[in-house]
Amino acid sequence: MARNPMESNDELNYLVIRYLQESGFTNAAFAFGHESRINRIPIEEDLIPPGTLVAIVQKGLLYTELEEKLGNGNSYLMTKNINEVQQMIKEKKEKIKNEQEKENNNKRESKRERQDTDREQEKDKKMKKVNEEEKEKEMQQQEHQDKDIAKNHGDMTKAKLSADGVSGVHRLTQKSSYGMRN
Repeated sequence: MARNPMESNDELNYLVIRYLQESGFTNAAFAFGHESRINRIPIEEDLIPPGTLVAIVQKGLLYTELEEKLGNGNSYLMTKNINEVQQMIKEKKEKIKNEQEKENNNKRESKRERQDTDREQEKDKKMKKVNEEEKEKEMQQQEHQDKDIAKNHGDMTKAKLSADGVSGVHRLTQKSSYGMRN
């Protein structure tokens, strides 16, 4: 007599709900039960002992391992000793840890490089500012010197003109440079 596949699906759904409840995931069990509509299917809960799903999974794994050991042509199935699995997990964790450390070191190094670059740029800005201030001071000094030179040159020109007697026309009371009165 063939079983109805719907019955086996419902039974498996019930086993999953029971496992979730036993594990303390009551909200997940409720949601899963609601979605699978398990409450509409008559299942005798008293006939299903606690931990049934875990027992079924364990037996399935043992059966698979036994098949592999007997060599029934299922060479694609690979089972390992628990010690080997633990060693693989340990190696994987170490590899992940090393990769994270390497990544953190790279981040620190790039951060240091950025800080060094920022310091260099700040230094360059300060140097440019100092150079500009020095140039401005030099320009002000040069302008001041040019004004002094122009003033001295003007004073010397006036003195020279007066000494030569060629200073142009004086006031009405004075003589012109040609010795005549106006």
